[in-house]
Amino acid sequence: MDIKNMIEHQKHIFNMLKQNKQNDRLSHAYLFYGEQGVGKKEMAYALACLFYCPNDACLSCETCNTILSGNHLNVNYIGIAESKKLISKEQITDLQEEFSKTSLVDGYRIYIVDGIDTASASAQNSLLKFIEEPQNNTPTIGIFIATDLANVVSTIVSRCALVHFPSLDRKKLIEFLLDEGFSDMDASLASLLTNNIGEAKSLIETKEYQRSKTLFLEFLKLNKKKDAILFFIQNQSDFTFEFGQMFFKWLIAFYEDIFKIDDKESLIFTGLYDKILLYIKNDYKALKQNFELILHLYSKIEFNVSVKNIVHELISKLF
Repeated sequence: MDIKNMIEHQKHIFNMLKQNKQNDRLSHAYLFYGEQGVGKKEMAYALACLFYCPNDACLSCETCNTILSGNHLNVNYIGIAESKKLISKEQITDLQEEFSKTSLVDGYRIYIVDGIDTASASAQNSLLKFIEEPQNNTPTIGIFIATDLANVVSTIVSRCALVHFPSLDRKKLIEFLLDEGFSDMDASLASLLTNNIGEAKSLIETKEYQRSKTLFLEFLKLNKKKDAILFFIQNQSDFTFEFGQMFFKWLIAFYEDIFKIDDKESLIFTGLYDKILLYIKNDYKALKQNFELILHLYSKIEFNVSVKNIVHELISKLF
């Protein structure tokens, strides 16, 4: 686990967690999500180090080494066993049993569940009470790691602070597209669809992409139900499978930007900053519920549900 190098790649996330720790604003549960190999597991251990390292998670002292080697008594990790393809309910039960015992070390108890999106719904739901009611009145931090956020049950998503880990190559791709003369908006949108530079350039030039971009930007301007209904009626013939995939990926990323507005350097849609500021004036709880709805609807696309019906449901529930 090359933790120092990976943390450097995701420095903005580490600094955010560090600042929240210093201001006593850390959540009791985190959901780290993003593609494979973007530093989610490494950041989970770095967060654990923040609680015990006397030097703000230096990642090299004896305390940090104890945590990183998996030998700290108050830091528990469970992941997918080599012979398995998912987190089992037995692993969750064993974790809960372990935390029912009194720790020999004072301080926070931290548990990391790596692959929560692979666990069955029943296994995930068994964690809910555990998340909300720490054993033995001991302060507890849960860190859940997922690749596909759509496979995490909504009840867990709603109880966690969401932290998205961007692709390590996205910034480089955006820089290249900008150097090629593409707009900030096209560079940002294309980077969410592919990591391949050639594919990104070709995609931007397609009619499907251009039409989907136009509809996405129009959608962000909607704030009244009657306007949203008119948008649906006028454009429903454009709601193809390809549109649905692009539109919902972009909409998910837009909401992710809303939740990390304080970290402007990490925003994907810097060109929509003013629009993001308008959104954050809304109730945070309502924004998070809307985000959960969008994630749920996006997952339906993979099951070949009509995109037209999905967009209709989005509009009927969002406005």
